[in-house]
This record gives sequence, structure tokens and C-alpha cells, in this order.
Amino acid sequence: MREHKIVLILALVVVILFSSRSYASGEKTILILLDQMDFKDMEKILQDSFGVGLMNLKTRSPRGDESFYFSIAAGRKVGVNSGYYKGLYKNQDGSISVVGYELMFKSLIKGNKSIGENILGERLKDQGISYIGENSSAILAADTRGNIQSGEIKIEYDKDWLIDKTNLYLSKSNILVLSYEIGESDKGLNILKAYIEEFKDHNIVIIPKQVSNSMKWIINNNISPVVFINGSDKGTLISPSTKREGFITIEDIHAEVLSIYGEEDSSLIGNSIQIVEREDNISHIKDLFKRNLNLMWITYFFHGLVYFTQLLTAYFIYKNKRDKIGLINIINNFIIINIFISLLMGITRLHGNIILYLLINLLISYITTIYMVKRGLNTIQLFPLMTYGFIVIGILFNPEIIYNSYIGFNNLFYGARYYGFNNGIMGVILVSSIIAYYFIDRWIKNDLIRYTMCLFFVSTNLIILSANFGANTGGFLTALALFLIMVYRNIISRGWNIRKIILLILLGILIFVFNMYFDYLSHEKSHAINFFIRINNLGFSEFIDMVKVKGKELIKLTLLPPFSIAIISQLSSLKFLFRKIDEDLRKESYIILITGIIGFILNDTGMITFIYMCHYLISLLISSIIKNPSRI
Repeated sequence: MREHKIVLILALVVVILFSSRSYASGEKTILILLDQMDFKDMEKILQDSFGVGLMNLKTRSPRGDESFYFSIAAGRKVGVNSGYYKGLYKNQDGSISVVGYELMFKSLIKGNKSIGENILGERLKDQGISYIGENSSAILAADTRGNIQSGEIKIEYDKDWLIDKTNLYLSKSNILVLSYEIGESDKGLNILKAYIEEFKDHNIVIIPKQVSNSMKWIINNNISPVVFINGSDKGTLISPSTKREGFITIEDIHAEVLSIYGEEDSSLIGNSIQIVEREDNISHIKDLFKRNLNLMWITYFFHGLVYFTQLLTAYFIYKNKRDKIGLINIINNFIIINIFISLLMGITRLHGNIILYLLINLLISYITTIYMVKRGLNTIQLFPLMTYGFIVIGILFNPEIIYNSYIGFNNLFYGARYYGFNNGIMGVILVSSIIAYYFIDRWIKNDLIRYTMCLFFVSTNLIILSANFGANTGGFLTALALFLIMVYRNIISRGWNIRKIILLILLGILIFVFNMYFDYLSHEKSHAINFFIRINNLGFSEFIDMVKVKGKELIKLTLLPPFSIAIISQLSSLKFLFRKIDEDLRKESYIILITGIIGFILNDTGMITFIYMCHYLISLLISSIIKNPSRI
């Protein structure tokens, strides 16, 4: 009888141990969500080993705190109506309920139920997630029903209270979400500094929910510093999502927390975060921010100059000011030369000083333009060839040179692209390859050499826009369309039939499949192949969601000035100019125009592709008319 009692007692002990979850032995992670943080704040609160970086806080509309927290929780940029959130409620068992979560969650998964499957609080529920705070940041710790295992819905800004509560909840769970308001005084910073020092051996991620007032500029409402502490490494943050030292994305926070607990998978948009060793990492991040801010100003200036040129050209043509055709030619040549000069200046670090950069850039571009025009040199065909060659060499050997030019700069403040070719330089590449080929073609008499040269240019476009180099899927598809057009127009057009057309289309499909296949096999997969993997894993709703987002972006930006003004101006100019050119140039022009339209349709900022391709086309046509004054 005694033995039975002992067995019964042991059984009860086992049941009690396994029924009351303990996470004390697991790796601990603290997510600290701040009201805001700037570089000075970072310097005050951080000691010893830590990783620092910059993150774009932008989410989808409607934007707000709830959209930001749900974007981290879901691992993708989403938008949620802030009005749905109604507060927090602590239950008698110590768990927390997010009131209004059900409505937010329904709006989140509407049209794409796969989003709900990756909610951080649901996927890591077995690890245990606790919360300390008093606002909607609790979304980050909640499961799909809006419940949190344990925590506090009122916070005391007292060092001992915070440390005691953190120890208590980390003894019950592996993950703690802490909402912390720094406020205006140094008191909040000093408490946070002591708190981080106490728990620095754990994984700590510090994320502000909005850009600090001291870092807000006209062009920066989204970029803010973030901190990642893993107990040992000091340096700057990077991830495969950005491939740029110092920058990570919202989606990477989600992926990093999952990776800590071995839960990452191929359906994730973000990637785990690495730390690149840097001794003076905060100074390095501050320098990165300044240089990219300067490049953004420079980019706005020169893009504005390009768009203004389109309007001015259209005005002179519409008013039939024939005496201004020479001036129009000079201005258009200036832009084409300036693009090349901008690429050359990417070798330097002159963008650290905006005034000096603009003075040197504009002066060299002006002197070169005047020199070329006065001597009657073929600017419109020579410079596209030089530009094309420089871009190809740059992307193969040192892409940073391309990114340091206004035409190749990726708008990190907008947050749509971090590496690879943007849609502006993609348009420049394609139109330059067309003009360069026909420029060389006029000197070639042998058909075999002509065909080889044609294949060289269109194949090079495919290579430099592929996933392993330019990483612009819309650009690759546009280059593929150009490949088929050029092969048909210059190689098989004399003896074409329906069979050849079908074979050409199948060739295009085969090239695209090969590009995706090699991307899939690569160590660092591009966004494009990850997108196809998500479609395979999560369903066709991923594709529909992407089309909706890209389509809305394209329509919105196309209708907004200055893009709409530039496009209307260009169409007006082309309507007049097409009547003034000969048949050979007309065929070349149609190839440029059709490729520009394809690029416009296939990319969310395709209007920029179209504008730059049409700028080169208009410059080409005006240059042709200048050589034949009788056509004016």
C-alpha cells in the first residue's frame, strides 16, 4: 500500500511539473518598443557590445501605431485601422486581452489569410510571451485571439520595479515585450540605461515606433535608428533583405526573433539580422545617415531638373518656337551628359558635401555639353554608349559606385528598394543599349557581326538586371521583352512565320525560368524568388496581394505631379517629333517607346522608367532634326 502511495505522489508531481509551463531554461529575448530614439539617445543608453542600424518605419495605409506593431508581428508591412483598438484588460488568471484585437485581425487577413499564420505571438506561443506596458504595443505579444500569457498593463518608471517585473516574467516565459516611453527628461534614459545593463546578456531589440523630432526632415519621416544586442557583438546591422551595411527592415525584426527559437522558414519576407564588426559603430551609422540624406536631396534636385526639362521642351515645341530648337538640344544633351557625370562621381565621396557636389557636377556637365555641341560631336549616341559600359562594369565589380549616383540611388527613405537597380537606372540601361547598338550597327556591314552585336547588348541587359546582379524582376522582364523585340526585328524579321513567333515566346519563358532557377539555387535569394516560394507555400492570394499593392502604387504615383506633368509633356513632344523623322529612325524610336511602355506597366514606379527612356528618345529625335534643318 505504501508503494502505491509513493507512485501516486510521484505521478502527481510529474503532472504538476508538466502542467505548469516553465521557460526558465530557454534563451531570453526582450523587445523594447520606444516612443522615439535618436543618435544622442543611443549614445546615452548603450554600453559595451551592441549592434546599431537604421530601419524604415513605414507601413501600409492606414498608418499608425497599430499598423506598425502588426507589421512587426506579421513580418510584412500591413495597415490596420487604429480605431479598432480599445485598450488592454488583465484577466483574473494573470493573462492579458487586447480589446478590439478581433476586428483588427479580421481586417489584417482580409483577402490574404496567410498573413495570420505568421503572427509572432501565435508562432512563438509555446516559448511563452509576456508583456509590460499600457498601449497597443501589446499587439506584438498577442496570439491570433488577442491573448497574452502574462504581464502588466500599467508600467512604473522605476528601475527596481522594472527589473523585478522583468525577472518575474522571464522566469515564466522566454520572450518579453516592453513598451517604454523615454519622454522629454533624462530620467527615462537613465532608467533605460540601467535596465539594459542589467539584462545585456540576453537578446535585446530596441525599436522606436516613430522618427525622433531631431531626425525629421522634409524627406525623412521614416528612417530611425534601431539597436540589437546579442551579448557579444559590436558593430552595424545588416540583413539579406537590404544587403546594405547599416540598414534592416521591419520584416527582419520578425524573422530575427523567429530565428532565435529555430522557427524561421522560407515563407518569411524578412531575414535574420547580422552584425558587421565596427569599433565606432554609432559614428559610422551617423555618417551613413548623413550621406544618404545628402544623396536624397541631390536625387530630388536632378530628377526635378529632368522633369522640368520635359515641360520646357514640350512648351517650346507646342508654341512652335523654331528658334529655340538649338537651346532645347543643348538642355537635353546636358541631362544625358549629367547622368554619365553623376555615375563617374559615384566613385568619390563628394556627396558628403551637397554644395561641393552640385558645383562640381553642374560645372563639369556644362563645360562638357558646350564643348560637345560647339564641335558638333554626336553626344546623343556617344554618351549612351559610355553610360551603358560604365553601368555594366560598375554592377559587375562595384555596385556601390552606381548607388552613389542620383540615377542609381535607391530611395531608402521611401523603403521600397535597398539594393539592385531602381526603375530609373533600369530605363537608362535599356534605352542606352538600344541607342548604342544602332549607333554601332550603322558602321557594321557584315550580317553575322551585326547579329552577334545585337545578341550581345540584349543578353547583357538580361544578365545585369538578373537576380544575381541588378535584382530588378520588373526590369528583367522588360529586358526580356526587349530581347524578343530586337531578335525579331533585327535577326528573324525577314523570314518570320507563326512557328518562329511561338519559338521566340517559348525562348522568353525558358530564359525567365532559368533566371528564377539559378536565383533559387543561390545562397542569398532575391525578393523575387522568395515571393514565388511564398506563393507556393501560402497560396495564390500572395500574388493577388502583390498585384493590388503594386497596381495602386503605380496608379497613385502616375497621377501625381511631377510624374504626370512630365509624362504628358513627353507625349505632347513625341506627337510632334514623330512627324519629322525618317523611316529608319522611326523604327528605332518605336522600339524605345514600346520598351518604355512595357517597363511602365511592369513596375510600381514604372513611370520613372518611361520618363527616362522617353527623355533619351526625345533627345535623339531633336538631334536628328537639328542635323536636317529642313524638317523643323
